[in-house]
Amino acid sequence: MPSYPKWVSKFELKPGVWVFVPSKESVNVGRSIKDVLEGCWFAPGYYYHLKKGGHVKALKSHTSGKFFIHLDLKRFFYAINRSRITRSLKEYLGYEKAREIAIASTVPAPDSQELAYILPFGFVQSPILASVCLRHSKLGTVLHRLSKAKGTEVSVYVDDIVISTQSLETAEAALTQVKEAAERSRFPLNTDKEEGPAEKVTAFNIELSHSSLVLSDQRFDKFLEIYQYSENYHQIAGILGYIESVNHQQSLNIK
Repeated sequence: MPSYPKWVSKFELKPGVWVFVPSKESVNVGRSIKDVLEGCWFAPGYYYHLKKGGHVKALKSHTSGKFFIHLDLKRFFYAINRSRITRSLKEYLGYEKAREIAIASTVPAPDSQELAYILPFGFVQSPILASVCLRHSKLGTVLHRLSKAKGTEVSVYVDDIVISTQSLETAEAALTQVKEAAERSRFPLNTDKEEGPAEKVTAFNIELSHSSLVLSDQRFDKFLEIYQYSENYHQIAGILGYIESVNHQQSLNIK
């Protein structure tokens, strides 16, 4: 077990979702783990949370599609425990190193009565560890196969999955495969956030349809309010830059 405190505080971001603030020592360990993993494991190109461009670039990869699916992995990090991390890493690093990383990177589940350890939000290494575990699951295998299919695009952004296809039938078949794989992988999907197959879905407060990305009315109105009343130049410039990256016409409308 580590001889240093892993975190200095934790807080509940929303009901059931805890964020852990890592200690200085834990940050340094996390950076080392991240460096090690980046040196031996290469993320698929459609894992957009591990590359520049973020969720906007992820959604732009789908604009040639005609039918869309948006899925959310329910409590994604909570489904990743020490055993899953160890299994996913051991082929790259061997069992002992994999187990060492699993122990250093997990914390007691804050809302469990059992002695369960989960991957926490807030640790430096958590996003890449979650990604390795997803890729090595049955769900990750199905998503990878779909990403190779002609006319189908897949994007993963942490716990958000978007799939686009050229036909409704292909989208329906993809959804069936993903749901079955998610259940087998014990990565539950959030049915409350499921959308599609449809000609338009909303992800990250952005409406995605064929050849179009548009900020939702609610998000645009929020940005407009900040723009009108903020005296912070950098905040205003950031808002304009973000809106421009999503939809040029909307950026003109806010000025």
